[in-house]
Amino acid sequence: MHHITRLAVVVLGIAFCVWVYFAPHLTVRSMRLAAARGDAETLAAHVDFPALRANLKIQLADAVSERIGEREDIGAFSGFGARLATAVAGPMIDAMMSPQALSLMFASRELARDGLEAVVDDGGRAGSNFGLPQWQATMAYEDFDTFVVTLEPDGDFATPAKLIFKRNRLLWWKLSAIPMSPE
Repeated sequence: MHHITRLAVVVLGIAFCVWVYFAPHLTVRSMRLAAARGDAETLAAHVDFPALRANLKIQLADAVSERIGEREDIGAFSGFGARLATAVAGPMIDAMMSPQALSLMFASRELARDGLEAVVDDGGRAGSNFGLPQWQATMAYEDFDTFVVTLEPDGDFATPAKLIFKRNRLLWWKLSAIPMSPE
């Protein structure tokens, strides 16, 4: 009986380790399916909005400071202008990176799809693809608590994008950063 118990513990331990390893993949899959369904609530559950907003504000402040630092012809008010720009943009980032904004985005997407289906007539398949480009996703751990999804567009219509997920407790992951500049 001890042999069966040990074997069961080993099998359960291996299953748990596999689950821990694939948890961020399952989170990304859940987000993708929620986005396809237009389920903003489920999608929002996988986003750490305070961390995402803070990350975007820091990136914006750095970009403004870098841009102003590159220009030598700007006068004494350059620091004031940088602070003013980030102060104005901060509330906009707060408003855009919220569960409510995500819900509005999905609602407007549905309205756009309905409008396109009413206008376009291609033999009953109107609005089925919208001609939207496809993205190829690669996923990898950056470290134990960081998982990165890199989105590469098919074609050259856009630059690659990264989504950075952070571990939230042991098995759950949340989107916490989107780098604005490609590395």
